[in-house]
Amino acid sequence: MRFIVDLEYGADGVHGQVTREGRDLPEPFHGWLDLLRVLEAPYSRGNPWDEP
Repeated sequence: MRFIVDLEYGADGVHGQVTREGRDLPEPFHGWLDLLRVLEAPYSRGNPWDEP
């Protein structure tokens, strides 16, 4: 999966938006942890990497 990350860094931390390959709408984020959440692959049933 590919991502386009529009990242801005300022006095209040990082923020921006991530656009996933094949999607038109970007997902906004505020902070490093929120960026990691947005970049996580969504759970797909039957994928052995998704097993707890």
